[in-house]
Amino acid sequence: MENSYSNKKEKTAILSIISTKSGMGKTTLVESLIKIFKSRNYTMGTLKYDVKKFEIDKEGKDSYRFSHAGADNVIIASSKKLAMIQSLKEEKTIEEIVTLFGDLDIILIEGFKNSIYPKIEVHRKGIDNNLLCKNSDYSTSNFIAVASDENLDVNIPILNLNDAVSIADFIEDNLIKKK
Repeated sequence: MENSYSNKKEKTAILSIISTKSGMGKTTLVESLIKIFKSRNYTMGTLKYDVKKFEIDKEGKDSYRFSHAGADNVIIASSKKLAMIQSLKEEKTIEEIVTLFGDLDIILIEGFKNSIYPKIEVHRKGIDNNLLCKNSDYSTSNFIAVASDENLDVNIPILNLNDAVSIADFIEDNLIKKK
């Protein structure tokens, strides 16, 4: 069976950070985890799903003009960054998208609730009482933990949402070092 924790190169640990709704703290947790893993000398990538059909190009800029003129791919490059805007005829699968990262140690995905990758659900008391890991619409076998600010009745580990270092340790022990 293919290892669902990694990409085809069998090197990259891939983890989805998900929640029932916005405002739970997913972005804050991902940002903290990036800083922690970078301090531990891991190479990192992040993938954020945006349902709003985002536009990163600004009207009037050359790259915007190239895209709107019909270029299928537009790459913007400088000495410090590179970005590619690719026009899609159909939505890419998450598995296709993660291959774009190349050889990295860790890819953190924010969103993509239905992905095949291991998931940590972020839950904050007072924001929502529902849990995806208890929802029959989702494959509960991919949930490896819940990061929360309250005790919950679940059959997977509960991590302290306010302790990103312990969450990073959990990810390292359960996804990265097991490779």
